[in-house]
Amino acid sequence: MKKNKAKEKLKNGEPVLGIFQGFNSMDLTEMCGYSGYDFIILDTEHGPMSAETCIPMICAAERTDMVPIIRVSENEKNYVLKALDIGAMGIVFPMINTAEDAKKAIFLTKYIQKGNEKREKFRGIVNVSRAAGYGITTNLNTHIETSNNEIMIIVQFETKEAIENLDEILKLKEIDVVLIGSLDLSQSLGYPGEVDNTLVKDIIKKAIKKIVNAGKVAGMVAASPDAIKYWLDLGVKFITYHQTYIINEALQNHLTKFKEML
Repeated sequence: MKKNKAKEKLKNGEPVLGIFQGFNSMDLTEMCGYSGYDFIILDTEHGPMSAETCIPMICAAERTDMVPIIRVSENEKNYVLKALDIGAMGIVFPMINTAEDAKKAIFLTKYIQKGNEKREKFRGIVNVSRAAGYGITTNLNTHIETSNNEIMIIVQFETKEAIENLDEILKLKEIDVVLIGSLDLSQSLGYPGEVDNTLVKDIIKKAIKKIVNAGKVAGMVAASPDAIKYWLDLGVKFITYHQTYIINEALQNHLTKFKEML
């Protein structure tokens, strides 16, 4: 597996900007890559994609030097393993509520290295997958080592239960990013969709501070360009933006300019 440039930037303290894609479109992925985004999250939780349909989009991301990440629909082996074997360089795990949930995410992502403890849950080894160069370009030992080093583990913080367990989750060194899902968090707190509610905002701010102080990367989904600046100022380094927002904004701006000409 090649170098994960987004992960490398984050290790160097640099912020990264990516796209959340919910459409099954290789062309849109490729356009985002050529535009210069650091990463793309292919959303198989809310989007219509499967591991199989993600392959062309992962190829497009690789071709344009953009890091491909998949948000799995469930934190289960069947989904995680397929996403990794087709070449995802990061996994977003939704609804991580406890340290045990986070440990399971780690175990499903990481290979056990020689001499480490035995455990029941781990990523199954295969040396002929797409991620392993089909066994042609990469030997097994290199595949194990580079996979463990380069794949990003991104856990989503989306519930009241996650708030209560955040300190324990942050103790797990293998976690790279804690991505805060403000919409589901607002719902869990009893204010569905009210992301600007004072209580919701205060909890998010406190969570970001904890994440940063623990030496982890805080992540947010921004809803506007102004929001990107807001999160950066709070110490967020992993920022993603919904593709639909960009498309909608561009379409509306184009239509408005046309109407102004009439």
